[in-house]
Amino acid sequence: MTRGRSPLIAIGEAKRRAQAQGLTVCAPELAGDLVFHFVTCEQDRISLVRVRRLKYHWYDTAAIEHSCREDIAMMRALAVPQEIARELWVRGPDRAWHRYCVLPESIEVIERDDGPGL
Repeated sequence: MTRGRSPLIAIGEAKRRAQAQGLTVCAPELAGDLVFHFVTCEQDRISLVRVRRLKYHWYDTAAIEHSCREDIAMMRALAVPQEIARELWVRGPDRAWHRYCVLPESIEVIERDDGPGL
């Protein structure tokens, strides 16, 4: 597992942000025991979401792959059908959100928000 406590405030912000974007959010009761923090549903897309807070402003994929390598490895290890996406939502010190799709061999930027979080 990763170091430290679960980023509970950031997880709450991420859930509110997802709902504001029109996504349906399902939060499992045993989230502390799971690799992902919540699930989002949008039409035919289901995503398992893990939230991470960072203390610096580097959000390119190489920096995220390095600083979040444990989180990414845990998401990749989940045995889920390929129709279910794995996402890493990163909140920086400026409260901006950055979303990444965790693929088997890489990560891709889904969304970048340079504004304040919700």
